[in-house]
Amino acid sequence: MQAIIKKIYLAALLFLLGSCASKLEVNPISDPSVDNFYRNQQDFEQAINGAYNGLSAYPLRHFFLSEVRSDNMYVPGEGGTYDWNPVNNFTLNASNTLMSGAWSDCYTTIMRCNAVLDNINEQKVPDEAIRNQFTGEARFIRALMYFDLVRFFGAVPEIEHLVSATEAQGIGRTPVPEIYDLIIQDLQAAAQLLPPSYAGAAKGRATSYAARGILARVYLTRSGPVLLEKGPVLNSNEYTNARDLLQEIISSGQYAFINDYAQLFSYDNENNSESVFEVQFKSGGTGTGTVMPAEMLPGSYMRAAKIPVAGGNDFKFVSGDLLDSYPAEDKRLAFNILQGFVDENGNFVNQNYFKKFLDPKRYGVDLRDWGINQPVLRYTDVLLMYAETLLHTGGSQAIVDSLVNKVRGRAGLPPLSGVTIDQLMEERRLEFAAEGLRWHDLVRTGRVIAVMNAWIVQEDEKQVMKPMQAEYILYPIPQTEINIKPGLYEQNAGYN
Repeated sequence: MQAIIKKIYLAALLFLLGSCASKLEVNPISDPSVDNFYRNQQDFEQAINGAYNGLSAYPLRHFFLSEVRSDNMYVPGEGGTYDWNPVNNFTLNASNTLMSGAWSDCYTTIMRCNAVLDNINEQKVPDEAIRNQFTGEARFIRALMYFDLVRFFGAVPEIEHLVSATEAQGIGRTPVPEIYDLIIQDLQAAAQLLPPSYAGAAKGRATSYAARGILARVYLTRSGPVLLEKGPVLNSNEYTNARDLLQEIISSGQYAFINDYAQLFSYDNENNSESVFEVQFKSGGTGTGTVMPAEMLPGSYMRAAKIPVAGGNDFKFVSGDLLDSYPAEDKRLAFNILQGFVDENGNFVNQNYFKKFLDPKRYGVDLRDWGINQPVLRYTDVLLMYAETLLHTGGSQAIVDSLVNKVRGRAGLPPLSGVTIDQLMEERRLEFAAEGLRWHDLVRTGRVIAVMNAWIVQEDEKQVMKPMQAEYILYPIPQTEINIKPGLYEQNAGYN
């Protein structure tokens, strides 16, 4: 827990922006002492904004650890070896920097939330509504981070309060069910403490319905079949719990389906009627933009398109299988995927890339400065998760069909009848491509081993991928964390 040890009781570091990016502004902190910092409502507002800034790493984390890991991308390693190639190939070791980055980012953000929760009280924030909001936001963000940790690493240290460096070195891994207990408690509390919506500049903050939606996703994840002992899926059969939460969101009247798919991701339509929760980004050279469009697309394309900021690595390809899964008439295909391009030298590059979040005219000052929010939970996801719960609980097939066909109709596809779980998962794959959901969907539904191994046989023309096995549902505990106190952590099965 190297990242935690370095940050205990140092508020200046807890709220240090670094490469974080969010529209929620954090002012400089003049006094680095935690005891001295939390004095009034303004201090807590700054602290909560610091926690939101910790979410800036969320989209890229799920791009690499969910999209690249899944059958949506084939990134075997060309033009050199990068940290994401072993993620794709199932050849990871514990020294991979994506592992340490995910662990450190999550715990840094958790500690920001803990600092708020440990210090907030009626004397420092007398306004009960504001105090409840700050508390709810901190618990929502902390739950989101622990949900990432438990899905990626399984059992992890549960740290619910600020602790000293010495104490941190003695905290071992908490079993998965106990981590889930904290996640559920935090999200249930957030659902009660947070407002249903915000107006004006506060739009984009976590709401009570965002908490309900993420909690429903937690219940769905816990409910699936167990493929790996100590993994994130518990066979808990909590589909009814998820269904009821999703029904509350649908019945709330807070959200409305948008009939134009492209408008969901428009730079001019952020925090729209389908946005349940999205990470906020803003370009302008202030350190509040996102790298996502440039990370997905190659520099050679950016130069050919005369976008005057550098692009990412040229070897992050959309899989042929995903491309072929889109019907020719599917409107999402052309919007989501760049199917080859002519480079700056006039040569056709016959490769496919995600371009879902790109507006070529809306670049910022550099490749990390795009001003497009990144979705965490969309209303479409709420509808499709609700359909999924109905299939698991003996609900109305007619409602399932209508919800799936609502999404298909927007994409220009004909309706289906008698929609099955397999068809629903395929619809989710096409709808949420590049949004970081695919690997999680495969894991929680118990499809990951069968789907990935069939896909590897078909897709792995370089023959560099290892067969998918249950141990690879989790990632390795970062070696940097294991080295801090030998024997404190046992490495996840399947990794050296």
